[in-house]
Amino acid sequence: MLWAKAGLRMRRSKCLFFLVPFSLIAVFVIFRFGGPALLEYGDVRRFSIPVAHIHQHHVQNASIPAPDVVPPPTTPIPVVNPIPSDEVLNQMSHKDIQLFYHRYINSPQTTCNSVIRMGKITDGGWEQCDDPLYKPVQGDCLVYSYGINFDFSYDQDMVQYGCDVHAFDPSMKTGPNIYSGNLYFHPSGVGASNKTTYNPASGAWQLYTIAEHRKIYHHTHQRRRLDIVKMDVEGFELEALLVALDDGSLSDVRQLAFETHVTFAALDPSKTEYIQFLRLLRKVYDKGFRIYLTHRNYVWSAFDSEVNKGKKFAKCHEIHTVNINLRNDIAKNNGANPPELSFASSEKKQEEQELQKKILQEETVEYTKLIAKYPPPK
Repeated sequence: MLWAKAGLRMRRSKCLFFLVPFSLIAVFVIFRFGGPALLEYGDVRRFSIPVAHIHQHHVQNASIPAPDVVPPPTTPIPVVNPIPSDEVLNQMSHKDIQLFYHRYINSPQTTCNSVIRMGKITDGGWEQCDDPLYKPVQGDCLVYSYGINFDFSYDQDMVQYGCDVHAFDPSMKTGPNIYSGNLYFHPSGVGASNKTTYNPASGAWQLYTIAEHRKIYHHTHQRRRLDIVKMDVEGFELEALLVALDDGSLSDVRQLAFETHVTFAALDPSKTEYIQFLRLLRKVYDKGFRIYLTHRNYVWSAFDSEVNKGKKFAKCHEIHTVNINLRNDIAKNNGANPPELSFASSEKKQEEQELQKKILQEETVEYTKLIAKYPPPK
């Protein structure tokens, strides 16, 4: 019995003796011939097994193709706007429209890896995306700032950043002027058309579209790029931006920041008011602008909803967007403006300053005529 057990152990040892080398050979063969397929599983690349290893009719460079895969689409996938059509919005209830609006406006759509505050920390200051993909060229940038109310903190910080800034506000009753070097003030406002309005409480206001402002100050697309537009104009933003987005005035703008005033009523905005601003936000999205940050103005515009009981919303939002169609080519030129649109040289800067001084002189004459034509505000 002992001898039988000993023999069994010997036979097992012999089996193991032969099994180990065969196992090593099998592992070598799998990794030598099957390795490429295993390592590139799911990859669209092709791999080859040399003929020397397969001995197939002495044909050189024989190859085994990878499994068929569906090629990527040759045309880009169309961008679907997250805001539905007016027809769909009109079918929604007031309650659902309200929830959709506030969910949409407070949801970031892209990322800015560097956000800096320009101007006051409190009301009056605005954010700027300083991400290399979207930042303006320091020392060679142009800003239109609509809505000042005697607070130039944002505009002054943008001048320090290296931009020429044109500030607009018809409510200040102050004539055209130049502040701190490259900060130009204009007593006109922005609107959906070029017109003069008069109100006994506020006096006469001269309004221009953004396209007309760019024409007046020689900032057409062919001459100079408009990098940033900031707008806080107490309700005028709705129609003014709709027109500017349609006529192409903002097609070369890197960043668009604006405050929405969905209503000035004491209670919930109406369904119609929500749809009006959703229509604007839909067009903003269509033109390539993506929200990276939203600030709810709870200080001045918070309200307890009667439509959605138990919820608190804000009527005003400061929306900050970047234009994904105008990402800077960092590898090529670090986002620099093309030579024909660049005002980085001292000669071009001097030329621009002299031109703007001349325009301000003409503007002062027109402003004097305007305030003389209409009675002063009460």
